[in-house]
Parts: sequence; structure tokens; C-alpha cells
Amino acid sequence: MKRLFVLILVLGFVITGCTKKEDQKGQYLVKINGVTITKEDLRKKVEALPQFAQKMFEGEEGVSRLVDQLIKEELLYQEAKKKGLDRDAGYLKKVADSQKLILISALLEKEIEDKAKLSDKDIRDFYEKNKADFVVQGKTIEFEKVRDMLAQRLTAQKQKEVFDNYVENLKKAYKIDVNKDAIAGLSKKEDVKKEEPVKEAPKKEEPKK
Repeated sequence: MKRLFVLILVLGFVITGCTKKEDQKGQYLVKINGVTITKEDLRKKVEALPQFAQKMFEGEEGVSRLVDQLIKEELLYQEAKKKGLDRDAGYLKKVADSQKLILISALLEKEIEDKAKLSDKDIRDFYEKNKADFVVQGKTIEFEKVRDMLAQRLTAQKQKEVFDNYVENLKKAYKIDVNKDAIAGLSKKEDVKKEEPVKEAPKKEEPKK
């Protein structure tokens, strides 16, 4: 069962790519209640997987395993819809949250990642200007040995710079109303008055007879 869930996560719920009969292109492999899984569906799904995951579905045995996985997922998907889970409030909230994150990711890819790309010349220029920082035991480390490390570090710095500027411009373009009093109230702990313990009056000693 654990392996099944792992495969579902790896495949990223590949059932979303299955096509209905009227949209079918290419020879179908499986039909499930009018929904078809074609060779093209299979090819696209494998190509969309990470490199390590693609190896799980190589060869006849791997293809058979992938087809079986697609069938299971489509069955589960159709059963979930049959039970009306696609109209469940919790599910719809998760879908909305996922869509929000996907849109943000698409925006960042377009506005940040693309604009923060560095050329090999940019990286080499940084290396040459800061060559003294790459001297170990009197020897200068060659550019090719530190290129990848520098590329990651400089790209991260550039992305942060572009991101910060982009967000600042958005703050100027949008109307933002910050309720500082309400926010301040979130950090204040309610004063809980502890009742002082009632002190018992000292017992009077009875006179000795």
C-alpha cells in the first residue's frame, strides 16, 4: 500500500491527462467508462516525470506497471467523483489553494527567474574581480572548478534582488490597508488574573484543662 501511494505522488496524479473518447488521439491502450488512455498519454506522462522516476517505467515490465498505475488512478478518480467528493468544501478549498500557489509560481518564473538569469560572462567577471577570494594555500582555484557553485550563489542573490524590487513595485501599484491595531493585538497575551489563594486563619489553641 505504501508503494502505491509513493507511485501516486511520483506520477503527480497522472490521471488528469487521460482523454475522453471524443478527444482520443492515437491508438488507445485502455478504456474506462468512456475515458481512454492512449500511447500518447503514456509518452507524455513518462516525459513529464523526473529522470530517476522515468527509469522505473522502462522496458515491458515498466510500461505494464505504469499502465496498471494509470488504471488504478483513473478508477479512484472516477469513484471519488461518483461519491461527490469533487464538490466537497474541503476539497474545493484545497483546489483553490493549489491554484493560487501554481499561479504565484508561474508569475515568479516569468517575472523573477527569467530576469535573474546570468550569463557565463557575468559569472566569470565576478570571479576575476574577486579572484583573491579563491586562493587556497597560495594557489588560485581555477574558474571551472568553482563555476557551478558561483552560478548557484550569484543566481540566488540576483533572484532575491529582482524579487525584492518586484514586490516593492507591486506595493506601490496596489492599495494596501494594514490594520496595525488588529495585528498588534495578535501578539498580546491576555492578562489572566490569578486568584490569590485564601489564607486560612491560624487556629486558636484551646486552653489546657
